[in-house]
Amino acid sequence: MIEESAVTGYSVGEMAAWSIAGIWTAEEALRLTNIRARLMENAAGPIGRLGYIRGLDRATIEPLLAKHRCEIAIRNPDLLFVIGGVEREVIALCDEAARKGARTGLLAVKIASHTTRLAQACQPLQQALDVNRDAAVANHRVLLAGGDGERIFSVAGATVKLANQVAHPVDWAATLGALRELGVTEVLDLGPGHALAEMMLASQPDTRCYAADGFRTIEGLRNWVAAV
Repeated sequence: MIEESAVTGYSVGEMAAWSIAGIWTAEEALRLTNIRARLMENAAGPIGRLGYIRGLDRATIEPLLAKHRCEIAIRNPDLLFVIGGVEREVIALCDEAARKGARTGLLAVKIASHTTRLAQACQPLQQALDVNRDAAVANHRVLLAGGDGERIFSVAGATVKLANQVAHPVDWAATLGALRELGVTEVLDLGPGHALAEMMLASQPDTRCYAADGFRTIEGLRNWVAAV
């Protein structure tokens, strides 16, 4: 029996995941990702920001979000939340969360992605993505939505979800749970960095997790992929 490989992506990484799954060529993925970035930038305005809060549960964070008019952008494992909003409000929220014992900080992302502030980008992005709506997931590939881990069977039915991702929170913890349910035993984080491999390992310690950045050469990475 031929084994399947599961593919998913974190935030903009979901664009690459669709390409790896065989829906787009690499060139098409880059073109669409550029469109996505421009639409998000135009919709977001100049004063947005993302920050993070680690160590507080959602029930504790919710009143702070309401107070500072911010939103959860990404839910990660281990009580790690990415928040988005107007930059000054994100800073104020992080300061207040820190006084409650959380670890906080700002991310180098000056767009409040995955929040309702980017709602205007969704429809035009979907129109761009629908150019390839008749494509199909390649054989022996399982494509999971990065926003919640739902399996994507039909591209035509998933472009709306991928487009709406820019203005809706990403539940990465749920996506990692979906990988676990599929029985995934080895994970390659394409990066940059190795944060996603660390998250997967923390949520599923028995999984062998590697980051592309950890290989010294492309040849070494190719040999590992071939061996897997």
